[in-house]
Amino acid sequence: MAADPAAFRTKFRKMAADPFAFYRGSACLFYADVAADPDPWADGRAGRVWIHGDLHVENFGTYLNDQGLLVFDVNDFDEAYLGHYTWDLKRFCASLALLGWRKAFSDETISRLVRGYIDAYVAQVRHYVWAADDYEFALRLDTATGPILAVLRVARHRTRMALLDRVAEVRGVERRFRRGGAGVFALADAEREEVIAALRRYVETIPESKRRSTDLFYTVKDVVRRTGFG
Repeated sequence: MAADPAAFRTKFRKMAADPFAFYRGSACLFYADVAADPDPWADGRAGRVWIHGDLHVENFGTYLNDQGLLVFDVNDFDEAYLGHYTWDLKRFCASLALLGWRKAFSDETISRLVRGYIDAYVAQVRHYVWAADDYEFALRLDTATGPILAVLRVARHRTRMALLDRVAEVRGVERRFRRGGAGVFALADAEREEVIAALRRYVETIPESKRRSTDLFYTVKDVVRRTGFG
């Protein structure tokens, strides 16, 4: 907090808006509770797996997967953790209930939504157990239906160039991040070198089988500082 008090103040104000906003920004409190909560499905006999770590209703979206296909899926994996699979389910269900409360849904409607989510989860796990093509499951333009298909169709018309133009500009013949926007600042030379050095150390940790074959892919064109939280 001492590193950026203004950013934390902004975050706390956002969290104060309503229970769902507070829940989104306080995953640490949630896990402090569930870690001590009795769970018949998460005992010493059940191994821990990689869980999302912050699975709530607003951490889903569209993006290109590792095969370059547009998908609707979970995003924001920066809190992934080796934990009990039930923790992801509990966190999502609680977020669904809180969002329903914010939208003034009845308790009956909220309960029906939560049960529907759990039923769908169990059905999909059953599919993974018995189907031979489980590794290919994805919500794509050719497999999705309803509102998710509509979201994918909208996302299909977005381009990487449009995104790039929003955050960067061409100066002379080089593209650089835009300065002067909300929470975007230039770095001092020493800070810039620290960031680049950290990236180089990170690249060294990538397995050869996963690393891009050309060093040009990891060449840094520009560095800025952005304050705030997602």
